[in-house]
Amino acid sequence: MGKRQHLAIASVPIQEWNGIYDAEHALRNGTIFGELNRPFYVTVTNDETLTSERNLNPEQEMLLQIQRVGFVLDDLRLYLDTHPEDKQALQLLKEMLGQKRRLMREFALRYYPLAEECMEVIYKENPESECYCWAEGKIPWEGACS
Repeated sequence: MGKRQHLAIASVPIQEWNGIYDAEHALRNGTIFGELNRPFYVTVTNDETLTSERNLNPEQEMLLQIQRVGFVLDDLRLYLDTHPEDKQALQLLKEMLGQKRRLMREFALRYYPLAEECMEVIYKENPESECYCWAEGKIPWEGACS
């Protein structure tokens, strides 16, 4: 055997804040950062997906909004792990946390709680409630996410 050689050397540039996608486009593209959107192949817009999103009932639409905001929050937290001094990203994180809290609260009051902290909203709104409420909505494997 001959001398060992390196196959490759990785170089990873530092990510910069260059603006972000809105929540709908972020979820579709898998990132809030346009500069990180590097598809491996050219994709065609799936009209069937867009049509199905237009035909959502109010409950499904609200669940999709919560999912979009949650996705943006996940990407922001990852970014802030490496850029904790970025005040613009931190401000957006704070805004999105508030938006998700409001959506989760509204969803719990209209439909059913999605998390334990949402149950508290129901009891604060109606202290006399004896409803456990957790089993009110569909669970994912029963079609809640379809």
